[in-house]
Amino acid sequence: MRDTRFWTMCDELGELITTVDIDGIGDVETLLMFLFQRPVGVDYAWTEDGDFADLEITITGNDQQVVSTQKFPMSVVQLVRPCAETVATLGPYDADTPAVSPDLLTLNDEQLTTAMQQALGKVRVFKVMYPDEET
Repeated sequence: MRDTRFWTMCDELGELITTVDIDGIGDVETLLMFLFQRPVGVDYAWTEDGDFADLEITITGNDQQVVSTQKFPMSVVQLVRPCAETVATLGPYDADTPAVSPDLLTLNDEQLTTAMQQALGKVRVFKVMYPDEET
């Protein structure tokens, strides 16, 4: 069964945050970091008029970073899948961590949903353990 939090199309960041039941853009960043087991940055992408429009995603590899813009409307799945492609392109991340990122590109919808549910659970545990961290 699909977890609608991850599959619902959202027209803006506030709707995405409410749908996934997280606190802010920092939680989106933390969710992606747990999913991919590597540094990920999520920030606002601004229009020339100074309005927030989309999300700017920075994914770190060993020797480089890839910055992309994800446009609304989007679902969490539509955010994760292109990021997974970037992670695959960058290759394994050799940080001082024993965790290995699953190849999210090979997961079917049910498996991807499970991976996102687990990552969301880790975000919530992280917030309990480190309540003063800004997310």
